[in-house]
Amino acid sequence: MRIALFLIAATLALAQTPQDVVEFFRDVAGDLAQNNPSEFLDHFDRNMVGYATLRDEIESLLSAAEVGSAIEIVTDEGDDQKRTLELDWVLEITDQQPKRAILKCTIARQGKKWKITALDPIEFFKYS
Repeated sequence: MRIALFLIAATLALAQTPQDVVEFFRDVAGDLAQNNPSEFLDHFDRNMVGYATLRDEIESLLSAAEVGSAIEIVTDEGDDQKRTLELDWVLEITDQQPKRAILKCTIARQGKKWKITALDPIEFFKYS
């Protein structure tokens, strides 16, 4: 049985986060929880520093376990082209204690779509 997808997309002042950004992170969490590494990774800029490490960690994680994902937007600054956020991210991994961390994230619009262009720490997704 798949772990249920949990997504909380909120900020201290919700009105500050544009709806398309909230929906973007809903899709990110959903693709991770659906055990779909290629769809999850499609939300990231392949030129991002650490992308290869992230890809390896995600593929390892999703091949070893079922994952639930929850993202809460803690801070959000920027405009309609680039945003810097802090994300309170929770991973529920079968047979393990949930993992939780504040991740620093930058997203940028590439064409009509948002892409994650920076994420730290990438090691958050390491399966252990």
